[in-house]
Amino acid sequence: MKTVVAIAAGLLVVVGPMFAQAPPKVILTLEDQFEKPRTVDQYKGDVLILLYGDRAGAEANKGLGEKLHVHYHPTAQGRPPAEAAKAPATPVPNLPQGTRSPDVFVVPVACVGKVPDVVKNMIRGRIKKDVPDTPVLLDFESKMKDQFGIKEGESNLLLIDTQGRVRMKVNGQLDAASQERVIQAVDFLRKEGVR
Repeated sequence: MKTVVAIAAGLLVVVGPMFAQAPPKVILTLEDQFEKPRTVDQYKGDVLILLYGDRAGAEANKGLGEKLHVHYHPTAQGRPPAEAAKAPATPVPNLPQGTRSPDVFVVPVACVGKVPDVVKNMIRGRIKKDVPDTPVLLDFESKMKDQFGIKEGESNLLLIDTQGRVRMKVNGQLDAASQERVIQAVDFLRKEGVR
């Protein structure tokens, strides 16, 4: 099977077995609103979707994140956030009994940028109040923007495979067709990551 690399409507997709060179591993550590460091390596063995953006893109990211989470965790539908986060993922189809299905984690990243410590504390406090049950990563150093680019005021998505490698990047809103391509890529990466 050949690697598929496609760029359309701001959507970069790299799926399939790699030729010559593997996609880059993501080395990224960000703190959440509780000041707990989180790394991409913590999600190794599962598919990770980082939804990132500035304050103006937060609502778009929230809606997209909920849609993607419920797609892979249907029992999360209509549940409070703490319960929804614990919902089991649908298994990858046609796996031998006892084989673990990679989960899908959708993690929001608030791209704040460089601000004074007093402002960081205010932002953390506000997010703790608004989102007390699930982690929101806080990017106070513009790591996401510098490494992956950002479309301000819109959703930005980074899809990371079970080995911690970037396999898709989207800067800007996803239309219905682009959302379907993201789902297809996640499905592919879950199957690829089965061990």
